[in-house]
Amino acid sequence: MKPSILFAIDGFLLHFCLSYYLQSHLDAKFYALIDINSKPKKFFENQTLVKFEKNWFFHDHIKKTNQEPDLKYLSNIESKYGIDLWRHAINERFFYLHNRFYKFTKKEILSILEQELKLFESILDEINPDYFLTFTPVFHHQKLLQDMCRSKGIRVLSVYGTGIENKMILAEDGATFDLKMNSMQEYSPQNRKNSSNEAKNYDSIFSNYLTNRKMNFSNKLTALKDYLFNSDSELINSNFMYYGRTKFKVIKDAFALELKRKRNFSFLQKNSSLAPNMKIPFVYFPMNIVEELNLLHYAPFYTDQIEVIRHVAKSIPINYKLYVKEHGAAGIRGWNSIDYYKQIMEIPNVELIHPNTNNNTLLKNSKLVVTIRGTSALKAIKYGVPSIVFGDLPFQFLPSVFTVETIIDLPELIKTALNCKVNVSEYERYEKILGDRIFECNVFEYENKRDRAFFSGNILSNVPIRQEDMIQFLNENKTMLSGLVNSHLKIISTNADTRLNNQIKK
Repeated sequence: MKPSILFAIDGFLLHFCLSYYLQSHLDAKFYALIDINSKPKKFFENQTLVKFEKNWFFHDHIKKTNQEPDLKYLSNIESKYGIDLWRHAINERFFYLHNRFYKFTKKEILSILEQELKLFESILDEINPDYFLTFTPVFHHQKLLQDMCRSKGIRVLSVYGTGIENKMILAEDGATFDLKMNSMQEYSPQNRKNSSNEAKNYDSIFSNYLTNRKMNFSNKLTALKDYLFNSDSELINSNFMYYGRTKFKVIKDAFALELKRKRNFSFLQKNSSLAPNMKIPFVYFPMNIVEELNLLHYAPFYTDQIEVIRHVAKSIPINYKLYVKEHGAAGIRGWNSIDYYKQIMEIPNVELIHPNTNNNTLLKNSKLVVTIRGTSALKAIKYGVPSIVFGDLPFQFLPSVFTVETIIDLPELIKTALNCKVNVSEYERYEKILGDRIFECNVFEYENKRDRAFFSGNILSNVPIRQEDMIQFLNENKTMLSGLVNSHLKIISTNADTRLNNQIKK
């Protein structure tokens, strides 16, 4: 029997590319849930590049309604799938705290959740997919569908970055990469391949990504022109992510964001340290970007970074200082507010570090790295430095990585971690534990190419996609995405062979 595959396709376009490449290798039924803006939607309605048995356009099923939410249904969903719906909703950037255009009511949030969940259940019940192929979930509804598939026993193949050079991995659970806590004991060196040193360093890859994201005046002018004269005004009524985004408000906000970015960075330039003292004992806290999935999905109860920094500052030894470094990519969101930085600076034993300060220099000179969630804890091992994390991470089973279970135990946990002797070979062992599950795929380079190929001014996404442009993009990037394609093929083909052998035996 042909395997049934559900693809989650969104504006990233990666999984449309994947479906195109896979169809020539797999005898399978392809289905697509498409989460896309109104103008590129027309491409997916008419495209002939991939044969999907059926498409569902996500936002066609989510409407504004005056009906009271069905709380009994939502409560049953929580029990049925083991999902905490308010945790997803409150950590959704559009529903709470981070939306500058629209304030959702409780009724609206619950109504959207109800419609999403009913759509997801109807799709899964109708096609009963063997696989759900998706990218790292960014928004609440993407994470909800992923969790529902896992609960129903549908094999999830989600693409995650590993923080190791330009290596990616396919896993069901982004918090663990499907590794067990005893993975270190099960690891057998003779059964693993040596790690490759040919891939680019992760820091340089990410730095290039940020450099390429910088938009010149011409890009911004092109995007603004297309937004003013060609943008679909109906989008603000048909897509809850665009509620309240009138053209006037968006343009006003864009100018305000530019001013905010310059003002906040100017404050950082004057008040954060570019050359902190590396000779004193210090604990290093690299900040996360506030609105990103690292916090929202995988550290949902530690999203207030200032409060976490205060907890850490209260818990370190008296002769230590806490160095807090802003994330180098926080400028994408306009940096944090001046008041935000002042609150950090007012903590007596904390020093705010400039985002351009070399991360590796801070790592190797620190006595301990404390992070809510991030790959700095993994990199620290290279320098023989222990770490403490608050959120869930795949490498938490490593002996030098400590996890905060309760805040009240943080002072003792810090003392324990500071006395930990780190075996630097842990890093290589972890990479080898991941083994041939990891593959090279520079998604940062892919994203920049996607922007140039399909976005107006490399910025505006709600523009039409031409099939000839998509064909050219697919042809040009086949080699770059070959590792992604082959990794999916390896899993799906192996499982198909196993099912066939089991049927023959019966």
